[in-house]
Amino acid sequence: MKDEVKENTVQEVRKALQANIEAIQRATKLLEKQSDTLTSVMKQKIRELEESKNSFFRYEGLKLYLFWGGMVCNILVFLMLLYGMLGK
Repeated sequence: MKDEVKENTVQEVRKALQANIEAIQRATKLLEKQSDTLTSVMKQKIRELEESKNSFFRYEGLKLYLFWGGMVCNILVFLMLLYGMLGK
């Protein structure tokens, strides 16, 4: 009788352990799937940020040329006004 109870207890523990192992395997698969999804989303966001950064700095060189071109024009206008005031 004791052996039967002992065997039943061992079988119940084995079943419980097997159920836990299966639950852990299912949870692991779900986490892997979510991890893959998050990784792909993060990669997409990184690509979007890179594209945004590149489009923001695309005309940086042109901005410098326009800035210095404007400065030269301002200096020329100042010199023309100064010559007009002092030349008379």
